[in-house]
Amino acid sequence: MRYKVFLDTNILLSGIFFNGNESKILDLVEIDFITSEDVVEELYKIVKKKLKYLKERSLEIALTETKRALADIVVVQRPKYVKKVQEAANLISHKKDVPILAAALPVKPDYFLTGDSHFFTDKVRDAVTVITAKEFLHKIRKK
Repeated sequence: MRYKVFLDTNILLSGIFFNGNESKILDLVEIDFITSEDVVEELYKIVKKKLKYLKERSLEIALTETKRALADIVVVQRPKYVKKVQEAANLISHKKDVPILAAALPVKPDYFLTGDSHFFTDKVRDAVTVITAKEFLHKIRKK
């Protein structure tokens, strides 16, 4: 079975730069990965901020690796989900997470992968199936 999986920033960051559940997920081929323009912008901002201590060449390599990882992921553009911002704002109280949730809503993913605790509320879970990387790997291994 192919799954449609929406990826939050922290899943991408961990999956690209660290070994663990998130990197195992990004290596799966039977998954249709989706993220949003806001996630991609946040990802690049975090990579630049966290890796600013690297020499210019190393930072360039990190940014290239980020771009390469995103190549197989469908990026939903902001105009496709801007109409869902108010709905998302009613579901989640953390302002910076509103556009990310807004992007996931029209996509209707099988799973919304995140490590961000702000998404693990009853209101959000009623709208989209929120799950951690560890929980997701456990679910798909059982099937």
